[in-house]
Amino acid sequence: MSNRPSAKAIAKLNASTLFPEIRKEITANPSLFAIHGFFIFNITKRGVPMTEWYLLFQGFDAPAVVSQKRPEIPKAKRDQDPIPVAILQIEDSDLLNFMSGGLTGARGIVSGKIKIAGAIELAEQLEQIFKKAKGPEKTLAYLEHKRGKSERARARL
Repeated sequence: MSNRPSAKAIAKLNASTLFPEIRKEITANPSLFAIHGFFIFNITKRGVPMTEWYLLFQGFDAPAVVSQKRPEIPKAKRDQDPIPVAILQIEDSDLLNFMSGGLTGARGIVSGKIKIAGAIELAEQLEQIFKKAKGPEKTLAYLEHKRGKSERARARL
């Protein structure tokens, strides 16, 4: 028996809705995300690893990548430092709280809700990236949509 979560369980994650929305915003406004960095998000649910999401920012050299498939990191050019990597582990529900602005990065780290390895200084830029991607507004809209859906389901019972 496999310990891997089912595709259905992964599809129900907040991350499965939120990261594609981030991708849309980055695609629509690439000039807002002129940073160099690679983020690996390990998304858990009740402590169980569920999925990974990858965000690769290459400044103006190439479009940003937001994917569940690990992108190839380009080799550093002679006059550049290698792309910094930040690995974050976060519960799916805490991701929602972080993206909506209810959980700051500093508070998440101190409380243990966000675990970081690698380039800490890159990870510190995350809140600004989500704000530029209109994360708080889009996350709150997602929550309203989700709440309306569950209320409609209860009304049918």
